Parts: sequence; structure tokens; C-alpha cells
Amino acid sequence: MGSISYRKLIGLSALVLLVIVGFVFSKPASKRLNIPNDPKAEEALELVQSHPARNAPTLQDAVERYLRELEAKGTPFHKGEWQVGEEQPGVYAVRILIREKGFNQWIEREFAWRVMMKDQTIRVISLAAIHFMPFHELPPLPHQDQIS
Repeated sequence: MGSISYRKLIGLSALVLLVIVGFVFSKPASKRLNIPNDPKAEEALELVQSHPARNAPTLQDAVERYLRELEAKGTPFHKGEWQVGEEQPGVYAVRILIREKGFNQWIEREFAWRVMMKDQTIRVISLAAIHFMPFHELPPLPHQDQIS
């Protein structure tokens, strides 16, 4: 019985296959996992991240500052990956989700902006992101003309 039986060969092959599959799925995920393979999407992300913020040099700095403040308060949080999606040709939505532990439940904040590639403008599209945008770039309030 010096030769390997058919059963042992199948078992060994299955083990090798499992090791290979485990290796493939254990590789660290790319930092740009949620960004399509589109140069315009990359550009939209860069435009948002480098855009001036209200209380920080850039929007990316403002997000990082927010996370440092949560950490300083001892608030548990989870930072998601930056995501970019094309809403229509030449218009991209860029967002990042941050979940933080509230008093008795988790709070999810979506920081999101819309980028028009034609004129390279950025508009805030989520309530959480309003706090990072410079005041002069905020959308007008409803009925603002009626406020005295």
C-alpha cells in the first residue's frame, strides 16, 4: 500500500483548494474598493477630498478631525470607506459613512456630496456634510427670502 489511494488524493486536492481560496479571500481589501474603475470617479473623489472645509483645510481633514474628536471623547465609531457612484453621465456622488455609538444605539452619519464634472462644482447632499461646508457654499434655506 505504498501508493496514495484515490480517496486520499481527493481529500488532499480539496485541502489545497481550500488553502488557495482562503489565501485569496484573506488578502487585505483595496483602499479604493468602493470606487469604480473610472478616471472621472477618481477625479470626483479627489475634488471632494481636497475641497476647502469650514473649519479645516480640506473636507478630508474635516472628516478626520471629526473622528479624532469622537476618539478624544471615547466614543466608539466605525469609519467606512470613501464611495463614489455615477448618478448620471458627468455627475458623481461621493460619500463616506461613519457610525458612532450613541447613548443606547448606533448613529449612522452619511457625509455626501454631488460633483458636476463639467464645471467641477461640488454641492452638499446630506445633512451631516453641511457642517463641513463653508457657509458661502451652502444651499439657501427654504423661504429664506421671507426671513427677516
